Amino acid sequence: MTDAAIDAKRIASVARCFDATGRLQRWPSKRTDQLLVLWVVWSYLPSDVQLSEPEVSSMLRDWHEYEDYALLRRELCDLDMMRRTSNGRVYRRVEHDMPAEARLLAERFASPQARA
Repeated sequence: MTDAAIDAKRIASVARCFDATGRLQRWPSKRTDQLLVLWVVWSYLPSDVQLSEPEVSSMLRDWHEYEDYALLRRELCDLDMMRRTSNGRVYRRVEHDMPAEARLLAERFASPQARA
């Protein structure tokens, strides 16, 4: 996506789904907006680290307010942003280049790790 194709209004709209610290406050209704939200959540996950399901769930639970961490975990796996072993015990972030709009949105917030 070129800089000319970046929709600043959309980024600002989706940013309102988060509080000032980057905690997700609500799940957007539009699928394209949900994908932007998931990229931000993906950016919070540690890279090149194996995590257990309880560890992933705990992180996701800490990063949002609407109490559906399982939805986030499932979506991240379904979109190949995170993979899990066949027995579901080990999770790992899958490295991708973030889309430009998602990167700009994520840059608005400090990551949860930086806040800790």
